[in-house]
Amino acid sequence: MLVKEAKAIVKIGNGNSKMPGSTFSQDAFSCKVGSKLAKVDGSVCKSCYARKLQKLRPSVNMGWTANYEKSVAMIAHKPSVWIAACVFQIKRQSEKSSVYFHRWFDSGDIDSLAQLEAIVEVVLQTSNISHWLPTREVKTVMAYKRKHGDFPKNLIVRVSAPMVNQAPLKGHTNTSTVCDKKHGVTFGHVCPAPSQGGNCGDCRACWTKSVSNVTYIKH
Repeated sequence: MLVKEAKAIVKIGNGNSKMPGSTFSQDAFSCKVGSKLAKVDGSVCKSCYARKLQKLRPSVNMGWTANYEKSVAMIAHKPSVWIAACVFQIKRQSEKSSVYFHRWFDSGDIDSLAQLEAIVEVVLQTSNISHWLPTREVKTVMAYKRKHGDFPKNLIVRVSAPMVNQAPLKGHTNTSTVCDKKHGVTFGHVCPAPSQGGNCGDCRACWTKSVSNVTYIKH
């Protein structure tokens, strides 16, 4: 598969200056749970950075929307092709950079059980890479577990609390929460990014299974 061919199917980002490794982003306005939460005061999604970015930058909006639409279509009709395109790009980028970490949904969220199943297959085919998937699509995560059992060892699915200053959701091995500076309600590991220029630095807590909850500071 050529790079051009793979990117025409689905585009895997080469990360950014704040985070290690590659990333996958799709339309934040297509989030199922997130779109409902975006209308709720006090929710994490009310001030969604991805939605703001899509409104401010037409090119970003076009790219993420295209990634969403192509992904939904390909997974519905040719999932093996979508999986192959993701695997090819993630492997290629990790080998070029020697950084073996990938984040799913830098923007957006799981669209369906079929998409989550396809992602897990990508994870299985990139066993030397650590994958992190934050999500608020709890029903989809639970549906996957009922059907397939646990996720692969190299995939950390963090179920995110929907409200700011809310405690971690129960019943999940790995979770994440958001707190504001005023109340300072934190649970477990606190993301160090705000104190180090907004960068992950050497921290890899989000990808680490033994870190049960990560608290992010609202910004």
